[in-house]
This record gives sequence, structure tokens and C-alpha cells, in this order.
Amino acid sequence: MTHQEGNAMNFRSLVTTDAWRDLIDRGRRRTYPTNAVLLAQGESPDCVIALLDGLVKVAQSNECGDTLTLMLRGPGEVLGEMGALLDRPRSATVTAARRCIGVVLPAHAFRGYVERHRLEAVIYRLTVERLNSHERLRADLVNLSSTARVARVVSHLADEVGQLQAAVGLLVELGMPRTELATMAVMRRSSALAALSELQAAGILTLGRRRLVVTDLARLRAVARGEELPGCTGHKDSTPAL
Repeated sequence: MTHQEGNAMNFRSLVTTDAWRDLIDRGRRRTYPTNAVLLAQGESPDCVIALLDGLVKVAQSNECGDTLTLMLRGPGEVLGEMGALLDRPRSATVTAARRCIGVVLPAHAFRGYVERHRLEAVIYRLTVERLNSHERLRADLVNLSSTARVARVVSHLADEVGQLQAAVGLLVELGMPRTELATMAVMRRSSALAALSELQAAGILTLGRRRLVVTDLARLRAVARGEELPGCTGHKDSTPAL
């Protein structure tokens, strides 16, 4: 079961079982291998994808060609819905961080589905929550030390895609190298890796190649709020991610 706390939510959590089933029944099931692009930034919004299983990475490229990982999304999400509703090009690229199963629905069919179930307010609420969550995360990073920045990002991901594992902790599948956490925390890769090592040494995290386990969520949140670890330098890293 996905761990969610506070205001973390997804599309499935906001609609009825009948409405979700109707969406699934009207679409075409498709499997996406790891690293497959589900939606590409700038492309025409011709479809919407309901994610049934797997993990996706949402990233955005700027005019300089730099790519910033914005978030991870798991089962129960609907991808590409705002582009379909507003008929605007995709604002980000969505990639399968691991094997995914989704249901693809043409944009015009999704618009009819939303109208039929009167879900305009639900989608508006979800969109606003996502924007606010991202803005809160970025604002929180400004005055934090490098270790606190990484803790804040990991805490955010734990809320979004964390899975409780009995007697182990909270598993966070990254589906990407740990260095990409640096771009999410807006800091140097070397500083992010050092911060992760500090959190592991403190018994807060256990690190894997493309995943991590939060073994002490309370302490992680404390560090994310700015409380320093014993022996931690607490220096700030204001250098943009490389």
C-alpha cells in the first residue's frame, strides 16, 4: 500500500470506485518497459494515461537544454489530463522509471468522461494541490543546509510514492540514479551524495542503487525541518544542480 500523509493525493483517491472503473473500462491497456517515454514535452495532447502499476518520472527541460526532475508518480495517477482538457502541448516529459501498466484514453473521450462524472472540480483541486506542493518544496529548500535539503526531498518522495514494508521501513523506489535527487534539491551532485551518506550513517536511510528505505521517518522529517544531525556541518549549498 502506498504511504500518504498530509495533503498527498492522487486522482484515484479523489474519485469513486465506479468513476475509476469507468475510466479503466473505456481505455486501451498498454505496457511500458523501463525508460519508455509515455508522454513527451511539447507534443500534442492527444491522449490521457491512467497508471495502474509501476512508477513514472516527470521531468521538464528548459530553453538551455537542462532537464529537471520534478516528481515521481505511482499507481492511481492520471497523466496528461491538463493538456487534454486545455488542449495545450505537454508541459513535461513522463518516463517509465520501471515497468508500467497504463490505460490510454483519447483526449476527446477523457473530456467526455470528466463531464459525465462531473469531475472538473476534482481535477482542479488535484492540479492546485500539485502546484502548491511543488512550490512548498522549492520554498523550503532555500534556507536549508545540504543535508536538510536532501531530507526534505526524500520526505516529499516518501509521501508521494513510499510503500510501507513490514519490519523494514518505508521503501521509496526511485527508478533513477540517486544523483538525480540533486537536481530535485537544486544542489551539486557531490553534496547530495554526501548528504545521503550522512543520513545513512545516522540510521535514517538505507541506500540502494535505484531505491532507498526510510528506516526512521520521524528523524528524517526532523532533519527536513532544519534540525542538524550530530557531527553534521550543516553548510548550505546554493549552487544550482549540475
